[in-house]
Amino acid sequence: MKWPSLRSVYSRLRPQSLRTRLLVAASAVLTAFFVITGVALESAFGDSARQAQQDKLEGIVYSLLAALGPSASGDLTISTTMVPDARLKSAASSLQAALFNEDGVAVWRSVNFGDMPAPKMPGIDEWHFQRVDDPDAFQMSYSFRWIDLADDPRRYNVVVMEDASSFRAQLRAYRRALWTWLAVCGIGLLGVQVLVLQWGLAPLRRLIFELRRIEMGEQQDIRSEYPDELKPLTQGLNAMIQNERNQQTRYRNALGDLAHSLKTPLAVVQGVTEDSEMPRHLRHTLGEQVQSMQQITGYQLRKAAAAGRRTLAEPVPIRPLAEKLVSALVKVYAEKKARFELRIDPRLRLRAESGDLFELIGNLLDNAAKYGNGRVRLTVHHEGRTAVIEVADNGPGFPQDAEELLERGVRADMKKPGQGIGLAAVYDLVRAYEGQLLLGASDLGGALVTVRLPG
Repeated sequence: MKWPSLRSVYSRLRPQSLRTRLLVAASAVLTAFFVITGVALESAFGDSARQAQQDKLEGIVYSLLAALGPSASGDLTISTTMVPDARLKSAASSLQAALFNEDGVAVWRSVNFGDMPAPKMPGIDEWHFQRVDDPDAFQMSYSFRWIDLADDPRRYNVVVMEDASSFRAQLRAYRRALWTWLAVCGIGLLGVQVLVLQWGLAPLRRLIFELRRIEMGEQQDIRSEYPDELKPLTQGLNAMIQNERNQQTRYRNALGDLAHSLKTPLAVVQGVTEDSEMPRHLRHTLGEQVQSMQQITGYQLRKAAAAGRRTLAEPVPIRPLAEKLVSALVKVYAEKKARFELRIDPRLRLRAESGDLFELIGNLLDNAAKYGNGRVRLTVHHEGRTAVIEVADNGPGFPQDAEELLERGVRADMKKPGQGIGLAAVYDLVRAYEGQLLLGASDLGGALVTVRLPG
């Protein structure tokens, strides 16, 4: 089994929205901050609570030392009546204490002190604080030396133990309150972060709104004031839009001049072909060539005008354009009783020049009606961000070497009139829009031409 690479996994998980990216990053940082803060505060509180427990047990040991006195047998003992903490006199208390001699024998113990082995005796005048597991309690030990009247030094160990249940309850209460407030603060800060992002990304949303207005033809350029970080972008976009418009204007002017320049020479040649003194066959041949020159010149002018997908072009409604073309082609192919079926959503729009779409769809419908057997179907829809145009007919279909039809002057049926530039013109337009043109077989039994244009 081949595992996907880390880069491919990251590319699939990587959010595409800038707002989502910032929100995810901020959420991750806030989560890490609050987790680290919560752990640190919980640890600090635990250390503080253990220190308080140690100080409390140390104070009880001092109070027991104050109640020390000799017993009848000559050992030290603690007078129960002088025990300062009343919990040591209760059998149900969580506090217990004992006094061990150097042999580990308990010479005094509180009422509730259990039968347990003597703890390890620390060094003289040393304190030892620990938490034991069985039972779960805190234990404080203090070792000292006592010299009686007979000058007989003896070592004793005072041990105080308190059940840890109250300590655990205190930690649980603190932990619950701590994480509850941290969660509330985290959610609050996340909400504030969302508002900050909304405010910080507002200029970008305003820029997107203006670009859409330019695409719809409702304004000519970007007009609002933007933060300093976005000014180079907006200025560059305005310059690009203006340069493209200037370029389109230069194209139209140059093409108009070219058309005007060719009009007179072609008219002169056309007039020569009508000269009655010229032989009939020569007149016919010359007339065909002049007509061919006019068609090829018109095609080349349209091809030069098709500069490709225009930046921020206004979307063109497809249904009215297709209906206009069908209305004309029905008259042209009235003898074949051509029937055209349109499968186009009336709300569908394509982002392209209307003239380019008119020529592209017009050539495809004209070829389908010309080479088909009377039935033509036009389908236009979107697949994601890609516009798909399909023209199907019920004719003989494409030959095996169908790709050659994309070259100018090549026709599938040489018996049909025409210059063989219809599919070539479509192919040139599709390439100008960085799209794809596919030739295949349709479910109507004839040819299928599929054009895919990026949205």
